Amino acid sequence: MSSASITTSAGPLDVQNIVSQLMTVEKQPLTASQSKLKSFNSKLSDIGQVSSALSGLQTSVSGLASGNFLHTLKASSSDTTVATVDTNGSGIAGNYQLEVEELAKPRQLVFDTTSDGQAISSTSTALSNVPDALTLEVAGNSTTVQLREPASSTTTTPANVTLQDIADKINAAGAGVNASIVQYKGSYSLVLASAEAGSDNAFSISAGGTDSSLSANSANTLAGLQQSDTAISESNDASDASLTVNGVYVSSSSNTVSDVIGGVTLGLQKTGTASITLTQDNSSIASKLQGFVDAYNKVQSALDNAAGGSMKGDAALTSIRNQLSAVLQTPVSAADPVSSYAYLSQVGIAIQKDGTLSLDQTTFNKALSSKPAAVSNLFGNSSNTGFADRFSATINNLLGPAGIVVTKQHDLNQNVTDETTHQNQLQTKMSDKQANYLRQYTTLNATLAKMQQSTSNLSGLMAGVSSSGSSSASGSS
Repeated sequence: MSSASITTSAGPLDVQNIVSQLMTVEKQPLTASQSKLKSFNSKLSDIGQVSSALSGLQTSVSGLASGNFLHTLKASSSDTTVATVDTNGSGIAGNYQLEVEELAKPRQLVFDTTSDGQAISSTSTALSNVPDALTLEVAGNSTTVQLREPASSTTTTPANVTLQDIADKINAAGAGVNASIVQYKGSYSLVLASAEAGSDNAFSISAGGTDSSLSANSANTLAGLQQSDTAISESNDASDASLTVNGVYVSSSSNTVSDVIGGVTLGLQKTGTASITLTQDNSSIASKLQGFVDAYNKVQSALDNAAGGSMKGDAALTSIRNQLSAVLQTPVSAADPVSSYAYLSQVGIAIQKDGTLSLDQTTFNKALSSKPAAVSNLFGNSSNTGFADRFSATINNLLGPAGIVVTKQHDLNQNVTDETTHQNQLQTKMSDKQANYLRQYTTLNATLAKMQQSTSNLSGLMAGVSSSGSSSASGSS
């Protein structure tokens, strides 16, 4: 419906104003429908916030049901220059004495002269006796490194190959061998090293020479390069790390060792000794508990917002709140009053006057220290009667296909669909009404205009007759 579509003919009536006033009355059902639709959408938004908060609570309690979070450990090293530590939170608490006897080393070869024994003075100088390709073998995997395209019928001279070319092509091959160029006193050396330390990652080279011997007088060649007599002091054989943990010898092909102390990854840095300590990680446990408390309180906040707004007095909100409250107020079944805990409040998680939860970490730590099994049983157990177990089951029911939340959302979505259809029908009806009023009052206006014109003409005629009569009477006298 638009006033811009109203056109009127000249006449005594303000047709547009009359039709506009009539349509104000006709618009009342549409205004009421728009208000209802707005209310339905507000309720959908509010119940959506409740649903989202419940999903967050469900995620939080899923990490508590097994009780594993209570056994989270943290690891520390007495000397991080010898070994760093990382942990996944599992393992067995205690002290572990570590001695690093030898670090794992990558194989490393240094080539610092040309094949004719000359020092390499530039990384861009063409090298002689360079093959077209090299083959690198690492851990049983072979990779061919194409140094240049061989001469063809159109190219009689092979392309030059420089020290930089060799390094770049080896690195680009991804063969598990890293190449670098080192400068010392104006000369350049090519250094090849295994990408990973340990004997398993040793490499060999073929098709461009040999490197099997590392005796001081050998002339090991690589693509037109060789190791000098001093190169042996700059080359490493691949070797594994050697260490002991509580006196038990361990060999590792890597300096990252993750299979010696349960739940701990060691990062070996140098030879030496260090004490590795695993202790209960109270801060991590507290974080997970606070996450549960915050998630529960977020649900309460979402319920409060909905109840104080568009869903005031809605029975669905009351039912959700009551079901969650029932979980908190129902004790763990068959809990021994002496050796076990039956309520969360006994371990420092208490219900406040406003229905939210609070966490007293000191009380919880004392309970966990004195009765760890009882605390674990409080959250989850084989009978699925722990608080985390029951919260999870309750939320699954609320959010399930036939649950209160989903049912409410379905009903509200249907209300929105129905009301939108009703509004479209009202819009069509109002457009027809407006067009009908416009035709009626435009016709009436035109009729009145004609009547005004006729009246005006008659008045003029009568005035003329009266004037003529007066003139005749005056002449007779």
